[in-house]
Amino acid sequence: MYRIFNITKILKLYIPGIILVSILSACEDKNVDYGLDVYYVEIATAQSSNEFLLDNGKTIVATPDENKKTYATGDRVLLNYTLLPSNASGDGDNVRINGSAKVPLGKIMLKSDSAIRSEAKEPILLESVWLGSRYLNMQFYFNYMSEKHTMGLLADSARLKGDTLRLYFVHNTNNDPPGYPAHSYLSFDLKDVLGEPGKARPISVQINTTYYGTKNYEFEY
Repeated sequence: MYRIFNITKILKLYIPGIILVSILSACEDKNVDYGLDVYYVEIATAQSSNEFLLDNGKTIVATPDENKKTYATGDRVLLNYTLLPSNASGDGDNVRINGSAKVPLGKIMLKSDSAIRSEAKEPILLESVWLGSRYLNMQFYFNYMSEKHTMGLLADSARLKGDTLRLYFVHNTNNDPPGYPAHSYLSFDLKDVLGEPGKARPISVQINTTYYGTKNYEFEY
């Protein structure tokens, strides 16, 4: 069974932070300057309560009073942060955390071709999809009212050795009635199936999008 994301939980995370996420068009736009301060918005992996590893391999460190939330090691976290003067130890860049939210994290699930074909693939309004280190990240909207939605990333278990690894994003609304656009981020850990990144392995991610139908997004891992 693939990962069931509790959409009620996702909304609880992101609606209070709507000011944080609404300023973005995509996470790749990391450097923002509105004349008052420069801040960065990225998804990172928590290393401790105040230390985060960015997908580019850089570590950032927030002093305890700058990080208002606590995250477990391995959590994926959407961070809005400002760089502060470098610390004397050189362990990482000192930052002020302006806002943060936990990003749901899943893994690739292996299924047969027939099982993948039978899975629901309801459309999402995709904002962006990108690779960061060993993670596939997504930012999107989906129509939500009250029921949990089931989402996951599947691979054909019989075709793992092919030249291109083909992945399929699945989305089941579980008969959730039409509601309103809900904004979300997801991260999927690719390491268990693909190992460490850096081998230039081609991967293709199939996603059913609201306005453009089924699209394939190509990457090298």
